[in-house]
Order: sequence, then C-alpha cells, then structure tokens
Amino acid sequence: MRDIDLRRLRYFTVLAETLHFGRAAELLHISQPGLSAEIRRLETQLGVTLFTRSPRTALTPAGETLLTEAEAVLAGADRFASVAGALSSGQAGVVSIGSTASVLEDGLLEAVATLAQEAPDLCVLLEEMSSAESTAALRTGGIDLACGNAAADGPDVTSTRLSSTPFVLVRPAAPSAACPLPRASLTLSDCADLPFSVFRRSASPRFHDTVRALCAEAGFEPRFTHRSRTWRSALDAVAAGLCVSVAPEPIARAHAARESNLIIAEVVASEHRAESWISRRADGPSVLIDRVEAAITSGIRDVARL
Repeated sequence: MRDIDLRRLRYFTVLAETLHFGRAAELLHISQPGLSAEIRRLETQLGVTLFTRSPRTALTPAGETLLTEAEAVLAGADRFASVAGALSSGQAGVVSIGSTASVLEDGLLEAVATLAQEAPDLCVLLEEMSSAESTAALRTGGIDLACGNAAADGPDVTSTRLSSTPFVLVRPAAPSAACPLPRASLTLSDCADLPFSVFRRSASPRFHDTVRALCAEAGFEPRFTHRSRTWRSALDAVAAGLCVSVAPEPIARAHAARESNLIIAEVVASEHRAESWISRRADGPSVLIDRVEAAITSGIRDVARL
C-alpha cells in the first residue's frame, strides 16, 4: 500500500463528522464531486468501503473502526507540525550554557528561570565553568553559549557584553579580632592593614588582578587571608568577620540583602569595572540560540539596572 495522503484522511474525518457530502465539501473548501472522488480514491487505496451512500450517508463498520485511527494519525501530524514550528521559532529545543559562578550570581539564573516560564518546551542546560573552560567548550561544540567575565577572542566566535558594573568595598557589620575595623565609615584606603578575601588567580585571573589593582590605586598591597573560587564564598568570609573585600556591586548588594552581617562600605571610584559577556560560535544563525541569548542579555541587563 502506498503512503496514505493526510489530506484524504482529513477529508474522511470531516465527512464522518457531518455525514453530508455537500456540507463537508463547504467546510473543506472543495467541490462536492471533488470530495466524492477523493473519498473513492481513499477507499480504493485502503481496500475497504468507508461510507454507505444511500439511502443516506453513513459510516460502515470498517469506517467506524478506521475513524479512530485516522483521528489519531491527524492529531500526531498536528503535534509534529506544532513541535517543528516551535523549534523553528526558538520556542522549543535544548541549549547548553557554560557559565562562571559570577555570571550565575549576576542574573543568569533569574534570566533562565524567566525563560523557562515563557517557553516551557525549551530546555536550558547550565554548567558552571571558568571563562577559559567555557570558551574552549564553545569552540569544540560542547556548549552552545559561554558566559564569563571576558569576551571570547577569535574570528570563530562572537561576544556581547552583558553588564559593566563598579566594584564596592564590603566589610563585616562589626569589628572582630580577625578584622579590627579602624572606623565605622570605611573607605578602601583605610583597609591597608586589614585582611582581604580574593579570588584565586587560577579561578579568575581577571578578578584577582582587579582586586590588586583597586588596592594599588588606594595606595597599598592587600594582605590576602582568604582565597576563593566564587564571590559567594569570598563574601561569606567577610560576613563571618574574617576580612574585607571588594566585589561587583550587584553581587554584593544581593548578598548583603540575605546576610545582615555584610555591609557595603562604599562604591569604589575607579575605571576598573566588573564585566560579564556572552559568547557564541560564529558558524551560522540559529533561531533557538538567538532566543536564549536575547533572553539572557535582557534579563541580566534588567538586573543590572535594579
């Protein structure tokens, strides 16, 4: 048997619903003789009679049995078309993202959560990586998007800056034996003799070097007593009363809102900024990746404006 024409199956189901060739032809926007001919062709192809024609149009027992199957086939075809349309419009599919912890904390998680509500058929896979790891995975096809604190270089990738925010000085709410704050109103230049929390350079050369540069601008070399791989652990050390630190403003404010023992002492006046970037392969358009990238870009920029 040749493949069944879905158009003829649809003619069959509409005629089965109306049991009237004239009304079915009107609903299907074809002529009544044309509909009758198509039903005859379908019956010949199937080798069964689907309808009796006189004294009135009615389904035969074979027609009754095959109607349920025809409706299931057409529903499956409709679902197939719907999923294909969702994929082509960026509403469904799977996109993998490699991201540094700092970008995850800087609004990426919120952006992905919002996207999940708007497009429940779209699956976003997140994997925490360093900037170097995510750029390498992007180039080899291991991930679709890379989010980090620097742009990925090279003609094979394109990068868009997501945010650029100042650093702030963060301190414990009260002095301690480990961190004897010299005064309540603290500036970075007052911190020359205080212990500091910093990123391990192996985890983020950019953030490590930026903390050193900010302290150098304030006139001192910081004394690092706590080295971390994430801003969360760096700020947890401050909240525990062990040290002070500088951190990107949005991350510090979010942490301070959750932790009463963490105080933002000042916004550090400097040209050094905390940046986040999103990168992708420059190997052709993808509606799905375009949608996810646009949602992340918009979401993180909205967080940065708060």
